[in-house]
Amino acid sequence: MAVHHRFAMTAGRAQCEAIQTRQKKGINLPNKDRSYNPRAEPTQEPILLKNAVVWDGQGQVLDGMDVYIENGIIRQVEKDIQVDSSKRVKVIDVAGHIVSPGLVDMHSHIGVDGWPRYTSSIDANEMPNPITPYVRILDGFNPSDKAIRIVASGGITSVLALPGSANVIGGEAYAFKLRPRSTVSNEDMLVQANNTEDTEWRWMKMACGENPKRIYGSLLHMLPSTRLGMAYMLRKELTKAQALMRQQDDWCHNAQHGRVDTVFPQDIDLESLVALLRGHVLLNIHCYETYDIEALIRHSLEFNFTISAFHHALDAYRIPEILRRATNNITIATFADNWGYTKETYQSIPEAPKILYEAGVPLALKSDHPVLNSQRLMFEAAKTTHYGLPPQEAFRAVTSAPAHAMGLGHRIGSLKAGYDADIVIWDREPLALAAVPLQVLVDGVPLFDERPIQPVEKAQQATKKHSVQTVPKRMNGAKSFVLKNAAYLFLNDTLVKGPLDLVVENGSIICTGSPCASSALTDVPAYDLQGGYVLPGFVGVGSSLGLIEMFFEPMTGDGNAPAIRNDNPEDLLRAVDGIKLGTHQLEAAYKGGILSVITAPMSRNIVIGVSAAFKTHAESLLHKGALLSKAVALHMQIGHEFKSDSFPTVSSQINYIRQLLTNNKASDNYYGQAARGEIPTIITAHNKDEIASLITLKQEDLPEARIVIHGGTESYLVAQFLKEADIPVVLSPVLCTPINFDSIHCLTGAPLTNGTAAHVLHRHGVKIAVGIPDNSYSRNLIWDAGWLAASSPTSTDSDDGVISEEDSIRFITTNVQDIYGLDTAVDPNEFVVYSGNPLDMTSRLLLINTNEGLQIV
Repeated sequence: MAVHHRFAMTAGRAQCEAIQTRQKKGINLPNKDRSYNPRAEPTQEPILLKNAVVWDGQGQVLDGMDVYIENGIIRQVEKDIQVDSSKRVKVIDVAGHIVSPGLVDMHSHIGVDGWPRYTSSIDANEMPNPITPYVRILDGFNPSDKAIRIVASGGITSVLALPGSANVIGGEAYAFKLRPRSTVSNEDMLVQANNTEDTEWRWMKMACGENPKRIYGSLLHMLPSTRLGMAYMLRKELTKAQALMRQQDDWCHNAQHGRVDTVFPQDIDLESLVALLRGHVLLNIHCYETYDIEALIRHSLEFNFTISAFHHALDAYRIPEILRRATNNITIATFADNWGYTKETYQSIPEAPKILYEAGVPLALKSDHPVLNSQRLMFEAAKTTHYGLPPQEAFRAVTSAPAHAMGLGHRIGSLKAGYDADIVIWDREPLALAAVPLQVLVDGVPLFDERPIQPVEKAQQATKKHSVQTVPKRMNGAKSFVLKNAAYLFLNDTLVKGPLDLVVENGSIICTGSPCASSALTDVPAYDLQGGYVLPGFVGVGSSLGLIEMFFEPMTGDGNAPAIRNDNPEDLLRAVDGIKLGTHQLEAAYKGGILSVITAPMSRNIVIGVSAAFKTHAESLLHKGALLSKAVALHMQIGHEFKSDSFPTVSSQINYIRQLLTNNKASDNYYGQAARGEIPTIITAHNKDEIASLITLKQEDLPEARIVIHGGTESYLVAQFLKEADIPVVLSPVLCTPINFDSIHCLTGAPLTNGTAAHVLHRHGVKIAVGIPDNSYSRNLIWDAGWLAASSPTSTDSDDGVISEEDSIRFITTNVQDIYGLDTAVDPNEFVVYSGNPLDMTSRLLLINTNEGLQIV
C-alpha cells in the first residue's frame, strides 16, 4: 500500500506540473525558420514549384513566385529560387496558375458521419445523455471514410472533426489532416501527430437552440425541453467542474508544501470541462439566434472561460456589440448562404459575412460536412464574394482565419516559410465558378495523380470583373423600355451574341438586334447594359417551393403524406390544392432568376401526386397568370428511402407503379394520362439498377409513357439505354456525393473523375435538366447549371460531351419546359438581365421582366 501511495503522490505532482507548464506555454507563434514537420514523410523528395501566383491565405497575392518544399515544410517563397544541384528535387512548373495554402474546414463530421451513411458507422452524437463532455471523436473517427479522399480533392487539407449538435455538451473534437497513412491509423492523421514542441490544443463542442430542444424535449421527452433547461444543465455541469478545479488547485498547493495524504482529485466525466476552465480547450458552439449567442457569452463570463468560435451563427451579424462583451475576439464560423430550414435559420441573409467583416468580427466559412459537401468549400467562399465580401477576405475565411481559431494558425492555413507544406495548385482563380485543384499536397506529399499543367493563358480565360451600374429608378415598373448593348441574348431557345438592343412595348418584345432600339420607340426609359446578359426566366423543378417554408416547422407547410397503398385515382394528391404564395422562400427563388416553379406534393408514398406550375412572384393563385398549369406531371419515387410497411422492397414499389399505370391505360384519370404519355411521369431514382428496371418497365409495359428520371445520380451508367428509350434525366443534385448506398458510384468531378454524370449523359444525347435539391439553394440554380459548362472535361470521346454555356442555360429553361410539357405555358416575354456572364460570380442580377412590368432587383 505504501508503494501504491507513493506512486499516486508522484503521479499527482506530475499532474500539477503539467498544469503549470501548459499555462506558461501560451499561444504558438509562426516561425519562418522552422525546418521540420513532425508529420513529414521520410521518403518524399523535396519539391520546387515554379512560376506561381501565390495567394498566401493572409490577404497577399504574389506574382511570379517559386515555392520550395522540404521535410514537409514550406522553406522558401521567393522569386527565382535556386536549389542545391546535389539534391534530388522534383521541379513542377505551375505555368502561372494560382498556388495557395490548403483549405481548412473547422466544422466537419467527416470520419464519424461518413459516406455512405451506413447506420453502423454513424458516430457523431452520443444521444441518450444531453451532457457528454467526456466522449472523444478520436475514438470513432474512421480513417477509411470514403469522404476523406473526395473532400481532399476540393483542396481541403485540414479539418476539425466535431461531435454532432444534438447534445448540449457534445464532447471533444480533434483536428485531422486529410492524408491517409499507410498505418491506417487515425492518430497518425492528427494535425498534432508526433508533436513534441507546440502547445497541444484540445477542442470541445457545445450546442444550443433548437437542436437540443427538439431531440431531448420533443423526441425523448426529457430535460432539456427549453432554452431555460439547457442553461441550467450547462451551468450545473460547469459548477461541478469549477469545484473540481479548485480541489485540484488546493491539492497542488498543499503538495508543494508536503501536506497531502490523498490522491490527486480527478473525475473522467469532468476532466475536459476542467481543462476548458483552465484555458487548455478551444470551445466551439453551435448557435444561431441572437439570444442563444448572448446566453453563452453570459455563461462564459460567469465561469471565466473563453469561446473560440460560434458555429453557424446566422444571426451573429445583428449583434457585433454583444460579441464584443466577451473577453476574447470570438470567430464566427458560418455558412455562405445555407438558410431557411428552421425558424432559427429563417431570418438569415447572404450579406451576413460581409457585415461581420465590416464590423471587425473574425470570420470563417465551414461546411458542417456532410450537411454541405466539404469538397465544395471553396464554392462557399466564392458565393460570399457575390454578396459583397472582398475576395481575399473570402479566401482568408477558408484558410488562415479558421486555422487561427483552431489555435493552429502558426502551422496551417497560410503559404509562408515555416508553415506545413499543405498546398493547392488551382486550375483557375479559386473564387471562380467550378474552380478545382490540379494537385493537392499535404505535408509536401502529392495526393493525386500527376497531370500536365497547361499555361494559365490556355487553361482558363481571365475572369472579367463587372462593376454593377445603378439602374435608373424610372425603369422600375416600366412595361415599355429599351435595353442597349447586351453581350448575350438567349430568348426563344435561340442564342444571339451582341452587342444587341432589346425593345419591349406594352410587355411584349418587339425587336432584338441592332440598331432597332434607336428607332423602334421614343420617350421610353432606356438603360445601357454595358455587356449584360439577357436570359429567359429560369424554371425550378424538384423542390417543395410553395408548399413549405421551414421543414422543421410543420405549421409552415402543407404537410407530408404517409406511405400507404391506395389504388383509388380520386385520392391522388394535387399540389395545386396546397400552394401558398408570397413567401420568403419564393421571393429568394425569384431574386435568383427563377420566375416559375413546378412543385409536386410532399409525400413519403411511392405515388407522390400531381405537380402544379406557378409563378414565383404571384401574390395568390387567384391572380391572372399566376397558375401556369394545375396538372403538370404525375410524380412517383422508389428506393430504400421510401421503403415502408406498405412497400417494404424496391421491387414491390416498381411493381405497384406497373400495376397502377397499366391498369389505368384506358381510364380518363391522371394514371391513364400518364400511361398514354399525355402528361409526363416523373420518377425519383438514383441507383443504376433501379433506373434500369424503370427503363425496362417503359420498354415492355408502357411504351407510350413519357417517363422521366429525377435524381439520377447513377444514371450515367445506363446513359446509352436512357437515350434509346427516350427517357430524360432531371439531375438533382447536379453535383452528387456517395452519401447513400444507392449513389456510391457518384461521379464527383475533377480531379478524381473526368466530368460528372451530366457530362456522360450529354455525350450520349440524353436530354438533361437541372433540379433544385433543397429549397434553401434555389437562388443558386444558375450556378448549379453553369458549373457543368465551367467544368466540362478537358477531353471526351467526342465533342458532343462538352457542355457549353448555352447548354447549361437550356438545362434550367427550355429543356425543363420541354420535359414537363410547358412549352406554351411559359411567357416568352418574361426574362432576366445580368450585369455580365451569370457564370462569373461577380455578375449580379439587375432586372426581371414579367407581365407586371420591369423590376429592379
